[in-house]
Amino acid sequence: MSKQLGTIWPLEPHTAKKHEILKRYFDAWLPILATTNGRVVYIDGFAGPGVYSGGEDGSPVIVLKAALGHKYKPATELCCLFVEADLKRYERLGSVLTGLKPTLPKNIKFEAVHKTFDEEMTRILDDFDRKRQSLAPTLAFIDPFGFKHTPFKTIARLMEHPKCEILFTFMYEEINRFLSLSDYSDTFDDLFGCSDWREALELSTPEDKVAGLRDLYLRQLQTVGNYARSFQMINMGNRVDYFLFFVTDNPLGLQRMKESMWKVDSTGEFQFSDLTDASRQCLLAFASSPNFDSLREMIVAAFDGVEIEISTLEQWVVTDTPYLPKHLRKPILEPMEDDGSLTIVAAKPGRRRHTYPAGTVLKFATPTFQLS
Repeated sequence: MSKQLGTIWPLEPHTAKKHEILKRYFDAWLPILATTNGRVVYIDGFAGPGVYSGGEDGSPVIVLKAALGHKYKPATELCCLFVEADLKRYERLGSVLTGLKPTLPKNIKFEAVHKTFDEEMTRILDDFDRKRQSLAPTLAFIDPFGFKHTPFKTIARLMEHPKCEILFTFMYEEINRFLSLSDYSDTFDDLFGCSDWREALELSTPEDKVAGLRDLYLRQLQTVGNYARSFQMINMGNRVDYFLFFVTDNPLGLQRMKESMWKVDSTGEFQFSDLTDASRQCLLAFASSPNFDSLREMIVAAFDGVEIEISTLEQWVVTDTPYLPKHLRKPILEPMEDDGSLTIVAAKPGRRRHTYPAGTVLKFATPTFQLS
């Protein structure tokens, strides 16, 4: 059901990229939340041994070292919970963390727990329910090898707490391998939080199945959080290995996560391939730069003939497209203003062409051409 690995194992390229996304987002998340909260929480649901066979840092160490590199209010506590079910990995993690502990200030605290993720989170969430309390602002990194111990009900319970965000590794290759076996039906019902995954068994192509299961899980996440986004990882066999799913109620959190993903994949496709990384050649049909025509088409489809204020449009780009606000002005608005498909309805006095300050009202329309 999951990859058979020892206590420690080599770091694969896609894992390094996953950790890059995690670190980039944590670097943005921590100072923002620590500014207005006395305590913030990081949960690593499948923490592993803390180190790879080549000496590279595991996710618990990456996060603790990242926290050391930040300057935020000393009164704000960062509390880290590292959960690991495998005894030998848990013991190795304890040894790694013991070596790191003397370098940590008093406001950075951690605890390692030898349990399954679902067991430990159920205990914690039950305790909060009994006390009628809420978790402090929390970033949960749930990174299993297989698909057990990550029921959707636990994801949903975490997201019931305000300011909770989740980065989840959805092990597509393992899930797909066992999807048609009736012995696992209940497990998949728990994983997806519904029985709709059975519809994927009727899909005729591998591509349709990938998209079907991805979209189903995204829809499920959108029932418990306002915003969800995915990032696809492809292995050396040129097959989808897993998806990273992110869910949040905060549009700024979504923007910061998308910025982290764009750093890893500058095409905006939100995917990484071990195969193309190893060869350094475009063996797959991936674009080498963002397709801004796609964003322009989305804008015209959504707002043709509509007046919209620039900040509202920027927010829509964040929440409803793969793109970022920085992709809007020069690649899209400037050429559209030049070709007449964008009209400035209202703007501050003295506004210069190709500038779109706060309060600017735009109107999009397909340009019309007259025969002379």
